[in-house]
Amino acid sequence: MKHGASVQVPVEVRERLDALSLKVRREVSDLAAEALNDYLDAVDQEPPELFVSNEVMTAWLNSWGTADERGAPEADIRKPA
Repeated sequence: MKHGASVQVPVEVRERLDALSLKVRREVSDLAAEALNDYLDAVDQEPPELFVSNEVMTAWLNSWGTADERGAPEADIRKPA
């Protein structure tokens, strides 16, 4: 099922969509819908929002084999929204 929507895009993007539409003989709206769907799928597959910083990971690795060996680090960075 399709539902109409209006999206404002820069002129350059519209020109690229128009050119691609002519090249592949598909409607601009179909190309835009496919691109949006692909983008949303990619966002859904992004890694978790928590990460371990390089500094914390390096300190952990450098502790290996020492008297002060540390346990695995916890995430200390949250991906920006």
